[in-house]
Amino acid sequence: MKIKCCSEEYLLVKVTKQEVLDFKNTWPCSGLPDRAITFCFERNGDLVDIEPDYMDGEALTALSYDAQDFMNEEIAKEVASYKARTN
Repeated sequence: MKIKCCSEEYLLVKVTKQEVLDFKNTWPCSGLPDRAITFCFERNGDLVDIEPDYMDGEALTALSYDAQDFMNEEIAKEVASYKARTN
């Protein structure tokens, strides 16, 4: 997964095609496409958009939680790094 800051308010988490395929191996009949999926989160963690936008279902929800966890871990690393540099 990759994280990208797209504004002061939003972060994008891109789940690569390979990560989607790996996820699908653990979730048979997920209905997810064989391509990358991007989740857009507000900085408070609220999911606000998904690309491609025509998907739905429990597997997509589970994958969005994985993306959100990744985002939170990356933010925690950045905060720890900042604190280490400023202390």
